[in-house]
This record gives sequence, structure tokens and C-alpha cells, in this order.
Amino acid sequence: MLFNSKPLGMMRSSLQGLSLQQEVILHNLSNLDTPGYKARYVSFEDTLRGMGDRYDLKAHVFTDEATSIRPDGNNVDADTESLKLYQNYVQQLALYQKISGQFTNLRYVLNQGPK
Repeated sequence: MLFNSKPLGMMRSSLQGLSLQQEVILHNLSNLDTPGYKARYVSFEDTLRGMGDRYDLKAHVFTDEATSIRPDGNNVDADTESLKLYQNYVQQLALYQKISGQFTNLRYVLNQGPK
């Protein structure tokens, strides 16, 4: 139950969503020179399930078909994707630090118990 707490579940779901987003961004960057390639992006939907401690972050991958920034039909903007990748990194780092803090607090409580 301790490791299935709502805060840890939220952080775990968020990390999974950010991991998917990172994969999509890297896929876009790897197809920067592919004629006709359309950039993909991830959209997140927060969903609280039931009345318990379960938290799900739904992530959906979409393709940006509406734009075309080059004559060959490719719409990947390297600068935009690089910025998204950096933002994703910062968000993941913050979540890892938060999770680490949760375990540091737990370790402190366990070590301060009855001797």
C-alpha cells in the first residue's frame, strides 16, 4: 500500500507519459530529413479513477497533418522539437527529485522509529 499511494502513482504515471513524449520527440527529430514526414505530438488527459488511490494519466499520440513548413511536405521544426525535448528533460528531472524526496522522507521515518 505504501508504494501504491496516490502521490507515487501520480508521479509514476507522469513519468510514463513523459517517457512516451520523449520517444515521440526523438522520433520527430530522427525524421527531420524524411520527405513528407508529419510531426507527431503527445496530448495528456488526467483521469482520476474510482474513489481509491488510483491515478491514470492517459497519453494520446497525434499527427500534425495540418501544417507543412517545407516544400517536401515535412513539418518538423528542429528548434521547436529541441525545446520540447529540453522541457521534457526538466519535467522528468523534477519528478525524479520529488520521488527521491519521498523515499528520503520514508527512510527518515523508518530510521527514527523505536530503538
